[in-house]
Amino acid sequence: MKAMVRITILELKKLLKKKGFIFGLLLVFLMGCGMTYGAYIFPKSFGVHNVIAFYGNFASILIMFLGAKSLGEEFDLRTATFVFTSRCSRPKIIIAKILSIALANMIIGFCGGILYDLALIICGQPWTILSLLTILGKEIIIYLIYGFMIGAAALLITVIHNTTITPFIFLICMFWILPSLLQMIGQKVAAIGKILDYVVFCIADQFLMYQDWSIKNVAVFIITGMLVSIAAIGILQKKDL
Repeated sequence: MKAMVRITILELKKLLKKKGFIFGLLLVFLMGCGMTYGAYIFPKSFGVHNVIAFYGNFASILIMFLGAKSLGEEFDLRTATFVFTSRCSRPKIIIAKILSIALANMIIGFCGGILYDLALIICGQPWTILSLLTILGKEIIIYLIYGFMIGAAALLITVIHNTTITPFIFLICMFWILPSLLQMIGQKVAAIGKILDYVVFCIADQFLMYQDWSIKNVAVFIITGMLVSIAAIGILQKKDL
């Protein structure tokens, strides 16, 4: 347990020190500030709720990049063999990497919560200290859960394809393109439409951008993330490095 905690902390530090993370988070936050200004200038056509939706849209790209980079970089730099032949077992390393991605996403969520609070204040919406703190906590939890799922999916794809770029492209297709196609089919076939409510990448926008963290959505994200993590560990255990 101590070894996994230590590895998780080390992996988290690696993610946070990456220039891509720092630059990406700054860029996403600045874009969010631009959306906040838009909500202030055009309050009737661009509400505060759109600020966090756009922030989530931009942030999702950064989250997918982090997920793909976490393990993919080990294969790109040819350090995977060294990493997975260390004293710590492969399952512990995979779990530590997924947890580090989820924890890094808490920082993205914290920035999103700050942005949401600022938007409420700047746009003259009703607020209290308690409501601002509640929003901040909610954003952190949402991004933690979302990051856990994305991290698990990214590592599963990475252990299959052994690179960074392929998982990133797969994640973009799965969470940005595929949902639209499936929803078109679901509109014509009612049975499929009901199933899509329990498909993680079809409810991702509801969860991250539109803040629908119902019990069903949270359960779908957590359960799917756990199943995907188990699959990634199983494949890696059998993989010859």
